[in-house]
Amino acid sequence: MFAAESSPNLIEFNPAAFFWTLGLFLVTLWVLSKIAWPMLTKKMEEREVRISEGLRKAEEAEARAQELADRQEQILNEARVEAKQLIADSRAAAETQRASLIESAQVDIAAERERAKREIDLERARAIDELKSTTVNLTLEASTELLGRELDDDDHRRMVRSLIDELAARDVVNEVAGRL
Repeated sequence: MFAAESSPNLIEFNPAAFFWTLGLFLVTLWVLSKIAWPMLTKKMEEREVRISEGLRKAEEAEARAQELADRQEQILNEARVEAKQLIADSRAAAETQRASLIESAQVDIAAERERAKREIDLERARAIDELKSTTVNLTLEASTELLGRELDDDDHRRMVRSLIDELAARDVVNEVAGRL
């Protein structure tokens, strides 16, 4: 039983310990309220301000990023529209150029055909004149040989006219000219 008498009773009230504990508690509370809590409150308020400022800046940055993304999308859409317009304009210009080149080529071809026709007509006329001249010379030589005498200018003219008329009636001159 001796051990039971030496241990303090936890239920027993000791007023001196109580007042010392209460005093120390109140002094600690007073020191904390005058020194530590204002500093803790100040630090907590500063932290709250920093956090709210960071949140505000993050929201501003997000809004700015969204604004930039919208602006970038708008610029991209404008660039697409401009590119489509440039392509359409280029195609239209190419088509206009193509049509112009075709028209120019057709005009050149038509001019070349006309020039070739004129040259052909000139060559045909020269060939007919040469054929007539050759025919006249051959006729004169043949008539001189046949008649055995020289003919005067009136005789030559009559014979040549008669031969040319006869050949023209038979379309020999036009047939020869057509072969040229």
